[in-house]
Amino acid sequence: MDAHITFVLDSSGSMSAIGEDTIGGFNTFLVDQRNEKGSATVSLVDFDSTVDITYRGTTIESAPELSKNTYTPGGQTALYDAIYTAIENTASFIDDIDPENRPEIITIVILTDGKENASEIPQSAIREQIETRKQVDSWEFLFIGANQDAALTAEGMGIDANKSLDMAHSGDGARAAYDSTSQRISDARSTGTMSNFTEEDRSRQDEERR
Repeated sequence: MDAHITFVLDSSGSMSAIGEDTIGGFNTFLVDQRNEKGSATVSLVDFDSTVDITYRGTTIESAPELSKNTYTPGGQTALYDAIYTAIENTASFIDDIDPENRPEIITIVILTDGKENASEIPQSAIREQIETRKQVDSWEFLFIGANQDAALTAEGMGIDANKSLDMAHSGDGARAAYDSTSQRISDARSTGTMSNFTEEDRSRQDEERR
């Protein structure tokens, strides 16, 4: 099935500890999705104290990979501002596509290693947006969080706990999280249904925390 994926990627200062593996994991994610059947587009929203739309609605084949020059962690964590921007930008991109050509699968993936500490937009506005997009437009949301209770954070924003993943704040933890996310999206592209993160996904993260 055709898909659009918007990736909301934390680039705050604390991400520098896993910066290289974040770059590698994201790039592997792109390679994996290029090998799936059907077409896909991808948008990348990068955030620290501010929010940057790195690219929007680019075909998966031509989506730029990250490098040390394009992924430079620093600043605080404007998580809610980033999610709001991602939702609004994704909606605008989808609305510009003729209805008969719109992707069947629309997913927003959020990856962060810290709690919100720099946004102007409140959590309540994010929750309203997410719940509306899930119920009215059948969008899917995946939340990957380190250094927090990812399920609690996700539920506070209206994302199902089963579609959240506690990520170990390590290189291997980051790479495993990208792999798990890619598998969920691959499942959705082949079956039309987004699966939950699995016990295997969670066990891999638990092993990295030991």
